[in-house]
Amino acid sequence: MRLVHMALPMVVLGLAGCVTSYLEGQSALVQNRYDKAAAHFEDALAKHPDRLDALTGLGISKYKLGALDQSVEALQRVVAQAPRQGEARLYLGLAFLQKGDLTGAEAHLTALRDLRPEPRLAAQVDRALALLRGDALTDEVRRFVASSLEDEADWAREVRETQLALRDAELRRYLYDQPFYLCRGRRC
Repeated sequence: MRLVHMALPMVVLGLAGCVTSYLEGQSALVQNRYDKAAAHFEDALAKHPDRLDALTGLGISKYKLGALDQSVEALQRVVAQAPRQGEARLYLGLAFLQKGDLTGAEAHLTALRDLRPEPRLAAQVDRALALLRGDALTDEVRRFVASSLEDEADWAREVRETQLALRDAELRRYLYDQPFYLCRGRRC
């Protein structure tokens, strides 16, 4: 029985370390510190190799660092286990696009489009797919298409995070800033 009491805190501490590594990786990713983000995601994956959110973060970090083969490797593992993971599909398509593999880029961007992303991102993906299916793209146009898709995805993420922050603030205001008369004599 005593062993069980000692094991539980160890498990909690182990999980906390993984969560901390992942959250530090997310923070570094948002701050454009991609080398630090990759290191934190790798640390989280060393503790929990099947953690798809850390694997996605690693793939994005590697993409941003220009390590396209490592990005593709990580993101393909995510898509193999979670084919409806839109962020992994987007960055996998971008990595293939940057590598000049237009067939791979088209496949993953089409899969992303089928997931019905946010309307502005969907429109940008449609434009990118039209270009990919057209005449041969120059390197400069390929980079421009990838950059515009990244920018649109970043914008969509920022809008989503702002909406969540506003919803959280509204909930806190509702829960904690209730006027006294709504408490019906109870202490709120």
